[in-house]
Amino acid sequence: MLAAIAEGRLPKDPGLRERFGTLPRAPIRLIAPKLAKDVNQGGLLRLAEAFRLEGVDFELTDTNECDLRGAVGGKSWQPHRWIAPVEAIAEARERGFRIVALSLEDGSVALERMDWSFPTALVVGCEDIGVPMELRGLCDESVAIPMYGMVDSLNVSVSAGIVVHHMVSAYRKSHPEFLPAREASLRLLE
Repeated sequence: MLAAIAEGRLPKDPGLRERFGTLPRAPIRLIAPKLAKDVNQGGLLRLAEAFRLEGVDFELTDTNECDLRGAVGGKSWQPHRWIAPVEAIAEARERGFRIVALSLEDGSVALERMDWSFPTALVVGCEDIGVPMELRGLCDESVAIPMYGMVDSLNVSVSAGIVVHHMVSAYRKSHPEFLPAREASLRLLE
């Protein structure tokens, strides 16, 4: 990594570590029920950190396992907690969040047609069952990614990544002051 910085391939961001905690976060929460593969916990955490989301709520597995290996350094920078998803949804609603399920079902809005408002909590599911029925009933609406191939689902981290990118892009339209922390990404938006 140091060689890459010295060669100018990776930007230096002096003082970023010190000021990162003061940067505003997008008013978006991820709520994840028990996932089929624990490694997806780390992927969701890394995603949330990459887009500087407000937080991530995870439900522990039946064996209380957690696997944040996929988060790399994100787990030390991204707010997250372990909480039952029903409680996380109730708390988000109490705080004025719109609750949206990421689920392909009758009545879902295609991602490209979704009219985002904030704050929003995105409830994700797992590959085998999606968002559990008891949680879908607690959501205000659902959004889905149109699929063009034979496969009818994506990995939870991949699908959440696609939707979160759309959400943050929509948020930036009304809040242009919400900017990337790193210079290289900031230059992409100029």
